[in-house]
Amino acid sequence: MSVSRKPRRDSEGDPRSLRREIEDIFTRLSEVGATPALGEPGPAVDVYESQGRFTVVVEAPGVEPDALRVVYRDRQLTITGERRHRRPAGASACLCLERPNGRFVRTVALEDALDLPQAQARLERGLLLIEIPRLKDRRGRETIIPVRREEK
Repeated sequence: MSVSRKPRRDSEGDPRSLRREIEDIFTRLSEVGATPALGEPGPAVDVYESQGRFTVVVEAPGVEPDALRVVYRDRQLTITGERRHRRPAGASACLCLERPNGRFVRTVALEDALDLPQAQARLERGLLLIEIPRLKDRRGRETIIPVRREEK
């Protein structure tokens, strides 16, 4: 019984060659409409707290407002959206794609009591700005649980 091995390529250990092969795969996938998101965490997010409110800033260049969705559930703010690939008029082939496109999801944990009906989101010069005021009375409701004596 003979064992056949795959012949070793000269460039198999070269990181530059591997990078070129990966870039070729991504280029071919982008030409057929697939948008891989391997290793991409989504758009950059900054969270600020000042003057009784949280401000969440999300990088969203090239994203239309109707392609964004902002949801708060279970103390988590979730931002979903989609960047659509736009090929310039007259372009016949893609030589390099570095701007991310496709669907993205980012989740930010906000543990404080928030005044969600007063929250606002706006898209301004490629940045999604989400402002959420804190509740003024952060103590919450008080519920008294009666204590009974143990019966003998």
